[in-house]
Amino acid sequence: MQATVEQFDTTAEMPLRAVCWVTGGDFDAFEAALEEDPTVTDSTVLADERSRRLYRMTCPADLPDVEAYRAVVDLDGVILNAATDGEGWTVKTLFPDRDAFASFRDTCQDVGLTPTVESIHSGAVEHDDKGADLTPAQKEILTRAVEVGYFDIPRQTTLRGLGADVGVSGQAASERLRRGMETLVRETLADDLPEE
Repeated sequence: MQATVEQFDTTAEMPLRAVCWVTGGDFDAFEAALEEDPTVTDSTVLADERSRRLYRMTCPADLPDVEAYRAVVDLDGVILNAATDGEGWTVKTLFPDRDAFASFRDTCQDVGLTPTVESIHSGAVEHDDKGADLTPAQKEILTRAVEVGYFDIPRQTTLRGLGADVGVSGQAASERLRRGMETLVRETLADDLPEE
C-alpha cells in the first residue's frame, strides 16, 4: 500500500490528524492494520474511488511525528508533500532558511526520528499545489497507470487495457502517457536537462 498525505491538521485537543489517499492493494487488510496500529488512534474513510481511498487518521500526542510536525510549524516551515510505501516517509518541506532546517533536524533527532536528507535547494521556489502542470487527462492516465501496474516489472496491463480503463484508445493512452511523463521530467528534472 502507498499513502500520500493531502493535509495535516492539529489543534489543542487534537495532536495531529492526517488526510491521506491510499492506493495499491487490499483495503480490508489495510484497515485491519490501522485498528492494530498504536500510531493511529482513529481512522475514517472519507472517499472511495475505484482503487484508492481517502482516509482521515488521528495520531496520539506522544508520537514523535507530532513533535516533528510542530517543529515545522514553529519554524515557519511548510510541508509541500508527504508519501510512504511502508518503508518510511518521504517528505518535501520548505523552510525559510538553513538555520530553520537545522533546528527541525535537531528536533527530529531529539524525539528519536532519523531524517535522511536527499537534497537541499536554495533560491527562488516555484510551487503550486497542483505539482507539475499536467492536464486532467494526463493526471488521470498517469495515476491509473500506477494503480493498475502499467509501470510494474513485469507489466500488469497493456496500453490498450490502460486506455480502456479511462475510456480512450490505446493510441490516445500512449500519447497522454508520453506527454504527461515528458511534462513531469521537464518540471522535476529541469536542472539536469541540457539548455535548449
